[in-house]
Amino acid sequence: MARTGGDAASKQRMQYRGLRGWLEQVDKMGELRKVDGAHWDVEMGAITHMLTEKSRGNAPALLFDNVPGYPRGFRTLYGQLSSVRRIALTLGLPLEYERKVDVVRTYHARMQNLKPLPPRFVNDGPVLENVVEGDDVDVLKFPVPRHHELDKARFIGTADCVMTQDPDSGWFNLGAYRSQVYDGKTVGCQITEGKHGRIHRDKYFERGQPMKVVILCGQDPLLFMLSSSPLPEIGEMDIAGGLRGEPVDVVRGPYTGFPIPADCEIAIEGETVPGEVRPEGPFGEWMGYYSDDTQERPYVNVKTILHRHDPILTCAPQHKPVDETGLLKGIAGAAQIWRALDACGVPEVLGVWNHEAGPATRFTAIQIRQRYPGHSRQALHIASSCQGGAYAGKWTVVVDEDIDAGDLDQVLWAMCTRFDPLTDIDMIQKAWASKRDPLFLPGNFNNRILIDACIPYDKKLKGAFPVTVDVSVDLRKHLRSKFSQLFPKH
Repeated sequence: MARTGGDAASKQRMQYRGLRGWLEQVDKMGELRKVDGAHWDVEMGAITHMLTEKSRGNAPALLFDNVPGYPRGFRTLYGQLSSVRRIALTLGLPLEYERKVDVVRTYHARMQNLKPLPPRFVNDGPVLENVVEGDDVDVLKFPVPRHHELDKARFIGTADCVMTQDPDSGWFNLGAYRSQVYDGKTVGCQITEGKHGRIHRDKYFERGQPMKVVILCGQDPLLFMLSSSPLPEIGEMDIAGGLRGEPVDVVRGPYTGFPIPADCEIAIEGETVPGEVRPEGPFGEWMGYYSDDTQERPYVNVKTILHRHDPILTCAPQHKPVDETGLLKGIAGAAQIWRALDACGVPEVLGVWNHEAGPATRFTAIQIRQRYPGHSRQALHIASSCQGGAYAGKWTVVVDEDIDAGDLDQVLWAMCTRFDPLTDIDMIQKAWASKRDPLFLPGNFNNRILIDACIPYDKKLKGAFPVTVDVSVDLRKHLRSKFSQLFPKH
């Protein structure tokens, strides 16, 4: 698809409001592809998989319309955040960058000084254009996909935000938890141990109480990105308000009373009840396997559906990497790891990147300028154990300042030339795992490997390590300026 207005747009921070405003900007950037006639049963998910798997961070967002069996205008959106430029747009960052890690650096800097802004209640909004209650409730009025050929059910919640409330403090969490459809009035809600939504649900169930839930299925991509991020106990809508510089407008849910974004496409209100479970899964998940396939899990009884005219259902089926959520999880997690390194006083952190094929935090690279003995090991252990890196990690690698953490070729070169298998490996046993890992250990643990691929500090200090064959920073800058047509920015 030809780019329209992309060059002018890339020179400024782009602003938008809501999913539809975001789509307008993405279309202008030349990164939106519209597809008519794809079936909800497997076809949309497979098309996304095929366009994403070898895209190297340049796959388009896909807007499917004229879905067989559904009215025109009842659309699905896939691959929202499968390019670095669209993530930068979503975060309100400049679209131009020299290195991928520069997006993480800028996002990290924004988060360091962020002042959260709580959402603002309004009396009306587009999400209230249609309020469906009682016998009319039917989540299958939307073109809910079966995403993969081996999935046994349709899933309405993949690029979703599940809203729960802590029963003690009252704060609201948004989490990206998958939601399987059992029938028009019943959907699943799979939440991994340790996630905030699971902690909330466990608290209610321990007291014998049901928990109210809102499932957003078509929201500002910023909320989806934040809901997929390892964040502290601060409401994601408060953080979104801080990033935007103004509060998120919300309406009060008629059943739950929860703050629902006023411009959301689809919001499902319901409750989950202690002891009420159904078999959930299988689903092709983010590690690229069908693992932890089917278990008895709590489900949600749907009470109310709110939706806009011509609603857009957002989707993010996971699959064998590289998939459409690898970048967003990687960037969000990298920013949180960088935050933890700073908070622990680790100096001279120059870059953090979670490599997309990992996926998420399975292969993390940290770039530092060594300043003291043990600096590299300190960075490794903090990165692998902090909130952003603790869940389901596998490889953590630290490299020197001349290695771009976001360039896997450079990272592998450092691992092959600055790393000794006997002295430069540390291990962590019984770490926090995910049952989506085909090798998770009993009790839901895993083991981690930490790789010190930095030049040994004593040799670096003495200048005793061989000199690298390279082009100097000054000459690179000169040549990029003189021959800009040869070296376009990403």
